Amino acid sequence: MVKEGLVQGADINSFNIPLYFPCEDEVRNIIESEGSFSVENLSVFKVNWDPNDTDYTNMNDSNELSQVHGKNTSKVLRAALEPLLVSHFGNSIIHVLFKKYEKHVAEHLSKKKTRHFFLTISLAKK
Repeated sequence: MVKEGLVQGADINSFNIPLYFPCEDEVRNIIESEGSFSVENLSVFKVNWDPNDTDYTNMNDSNELSQVHGKNTSKVLRAALEPLLVSHFGNSIIHVLFKKYEKHVAEHLSKKKTRHFFLTISLAKK
């Protein structure tokens, strides 16, 4: 998008989303070392990028399905990130950005279905 003149390189370089995804053991250790709670249950499960895609046996999609899953995945990320992106880059690039993202995700999912991990934790106060 820099090459297309839609955003400035300096804006890209100054953008940061401080995210951190700990592993199961790290979460458990932090809870236990803090001491206020005991872990009743901690489960890890995989979820498809597209929350509407409930097929967990198929490891890649047809071209048509990958287009649908790319669009759905893009919508989910847009719902979460649009305000942050607009505040940094402005509103003018948002539609183009997420259309490009939709296309890239669809291309990726046509080759390999990718999942991300979720942790669910049940705690009991000590």
